[in-house]
Amino acid sequence: MPNLSVQQVTEIALQVGRIILQSGGTTNRVELMMRKVCRGFGYPETESYVTPTGIFISLKDGVGTINTSIKRIDNRRIDLGKITRVSRLVNCLANPKCPDKDKVTSLAQFQKELDKIDVEEAWPAWLKNICGGATSGFFCLLFGGSWPEFAVAVFIGIVVSFGMKYLSKLAFNNFLLNALAAALIVILAKTIDIYVPYIKLENIIIGGIMLLVPGLSITNAIRDTMSGDLVAGTARAVEALFITVGIVAGSGSMLKLWELWGY
Repeated sequence: MPNLSVQQVTEIALQVGRIILQSGGTTNRVELMMRKVCRGFGYPETESYVTPTGIFISLKDGVGTINTSIKRIDNRRIDLGKITRVSRLVNCLANPKCPDKDKVTSLAQFQKELDKIDVEEAWPAWLKNICGGATSGFFCLLFGGSWPEFAVAVFIGIVVSFGMKYLSKLAFNNFLLNALAAALIVILAKTIDIYVPYIKLENIIIGGIMLLVPGLSITNAIRDTMSGDLVAGTARAVEALFITVGIVAGSGSMLKLWELWGY
């Protein structure tokens, strides 16, 4: 592989870190993958520091010059498939027997594969919405709901999944986004209750809210803390706490408004 400039390797390492972090990866995985990229392209002396909202990396070249770069992370979403594909691509740099070795023979080829992973969507939007509805419905059953309540919960889950996709484009923060989504769940459940008798709203609302629970954020907070990344672990825990507060605020305020309206 031809000699690569420290700037080129820094940029490709930052892109690897950004994709993994934005897709829901832990900070220690981001740091590990970035170091592997730098080592694979000829820069073994690398230091990196990652938080949920930023990436810092320093590379030392052959003459001792240190190049430091920072990348701000503004938005994150869950896409474990992207984390797996990027990790597999990076691991191919150090594995001569990797079946995808032809994808990492040069920086340009590696960059091409990375860009492809970055923009591709593993599943169509309509299928994600249906899965969101199914998740809501089955949680409704899990908490003791009936089959009519399951059907209502599936409908609400589909609408909420569809709505969150477009609400997220309005640049709302996570607190407001989850508060609006929780309020929407209550509005839909209460409205349907007017026209569909003999259903328990508690099971339906719980099933819908389970779509919003920050389970991965809580898990990553524990993993980061246990691996020694105390700043990242605390930040993720606080983020999960505020998302939870947003869910409670949105659903609770809307339930209170319906009560004041006499329903």
